[in-house]
Order: sequence, then structure tokens, then C-alpha cells
Amino acid sequence: MLGPTNKRKLYWLCQLIGWGLYAVLNAMLINTYMALPWTTNIGLLSYGAAGILVTHNLRAHIHRSNLMSKSWRTITIQGLFMILAGALSLTVLMQLCWLLVASRTMPASNFNFSSIILGVFFNMTFLMLIWLLIYFTVHLIWRSIAQREAQLQALQAQINPHFLFNSLNSLRGLILENPTAAQDAVTRLSQLMRYSLTQSRRPTVPLSEELEAVRDYLAIEKIRFEERLEIDWQIEAGLEKIEVPPMCLQTLVENALKHGIGKVQIGASRTSSGLKLEVTNPGSLAPSKAQSTNTGLANVRERLHLLRGPQAKLTLSESGGQVLATIELPTT
Repeated sequence: MLGPTNKRKLYWLCQLIGWGLYAVLNAMLINTYMALPWTTNIGLLSYGAAGILVTHNLRAHIHRSNLMSKSWRTITIQGLFMILAGALSLTVLMQLCWLLVASRTMPASNFNFSSIILGVFFNMTFLMLIWLLIYFTVHLIWRSIAQREAQLQALQAQINPHFLFNSLNSLRGLILENPTAAQDAVTRLSQLMRYSLTQSRRPTVPLSEELEAVRDYLAIEKIRFEERLEIDWQIEAGLEKIEVPPMCLQTLVENALKHGIGKVQIGASRTSSGLKLEVTNPGSLAPSKAQSTNTGLANVRERLHLLRGPQAKLTLSESGGQVLATIELPTT
């Protein structure tokens, strides 16, 4: 996402390039019909400066009136007014530029003053319409991107307390029963929290980092559940660098352990469209009595949708006393 300084630089770059090209092309077009002296061509090139002056003032009005936060009806009405006002202002400025130079170098019989003004006004009306459409479209795209990033950050922030709540419940039972195991669990937890905090600003992380976080989480739970918890890793080689949402696989594993302790299978494989992550655990999809904040899976679904669109899915299925959670993440 571009910062305010980069946005201003991009704005001025687009202004200079856009109006500069208009002035040059306009001068070239007129010169195809009549050969103009260099002084007149300079006057035509000054059209670009007039365009920058007028449109920059329109932009200032949009910011001062906070127009983009108002209703579409208000935006449309004010937009029409700005088109007409901008076209009129440009017509006056461009005719002044023309007359100050061309009137000294060209006979008055070479052009019809009234027809030129009318033609320029219609041209400027079209240019103002195009400029405002481009400006509003770019502004809306930037605002949409900003809202999307803010939503992603908010969703990721929800994961941290959700995970911490469940991990602290596990540690609470270990402190008195097995202090050594509790110390190891605290070390694992600190690694997990470091991972969570350092990756909170990134929408995706390499699968290798996510797997390492899952191993830390499972080490904590393995100390707690001992022989009752068995882990079967089925990770296909060559997937380590594929980007995934942070804490997505960890959330599936956490949810699996919450609803069924036993043999948990964790798989990652390549598909024709991308990556598939699977977590299988004993249990059922019937409502569980286990305490849950019910935010983990919902957050994963939302982040997958925001990052990859509707093709990214999180599904749950049940068969033979086993629950399968699957993430399908397109990478192409």
C-alpha cells in the first residue's frame, strides 16, 4: 500500500505526464493543418500548465469538501458542477494562452474566434469528465485496498488472543504437575508468540514457517496429553516456499485438538490449482461442549477469501468418526 508521500509523488507524475502528452499531441495535431511558428507552439504547450492548474484546484476542492465520503448523489451533482467549472476555466485560460501568442504571429482571418471557443469548451468538458472519472476510480481503488488491509490486520489480531487463551489453559494445568514440562512449554509458547507478532504485518508467510509454528504448538499439547496425542505428518516435499496465511494451519490443528484427542494427521500436498492443507482428527461435526471462542475457523475463512477470493476454501467433513478440515489455496 502506497504511503501519503508516494501517493503525492504518483499524483504529480501522472499530472505532468498526462497533461504534458495532451499539450504535445494537441500542438502536433494543429501543426498538421497549419504550420505554426515556434512562439505559437510554446503557447500551445502552455495548455498543459493550464490543465494542471485547473485540475489541481479541483482536487483541492474534493479534499476540502471531503467529497469522497458523501453520498453518490452528492458526488454526482458536485462532479457535474466541477466538470462544467473546470471546462469553462480551461477554455478561458487556453484562449488567453492562444491569443497572447497567436494573435501576434497569425492574421485574425486564419481562425474564427467564436467557433474556436465553442470547440475548445466541448473538448475541455470531455477532458474534465475523463480526468474526474480517473481520479475517482483511483481514489476508490486505494480506499478499497486500505480497507482490505485494515480488515486483514484486524482479523489477524483476533487470532492472537484466541490462541493465547487456549494455550494458557494448557499451561495452567502443567505448572503444578510438571514444572520442567511447563518451562519447556513456556519456551515453545514464547516462540509461537514471537512468530505471531512478527508475522502480524504480513498477509502471507512461507509454509515452512507455518509448519514450524504448528510443531511448537503441538509440542506444548504433546506435553499435556502425552500418549493420548499421536501426530502423523504427511507433508509433500517441495512446498516449503509456498505462501499461506499465517496461523491458518495452526488454527485447524488447534480446533482439531479441541474437539478430539487421538491420532491427528496433518497433510500438505500440491494440487492442479495450488496447495491443499488437511487436518484429520477423531470426532464429529456435532456441536461440542468444549469451550470455544468460535472465531478461529471463521477468521481463517475470511482471510482466505480476502487473500485469494472465492476459490480459496476451508471445508469441514466427517466420515467414520473422523473429521477432516481442508484448506484449498490457489497459487496461480
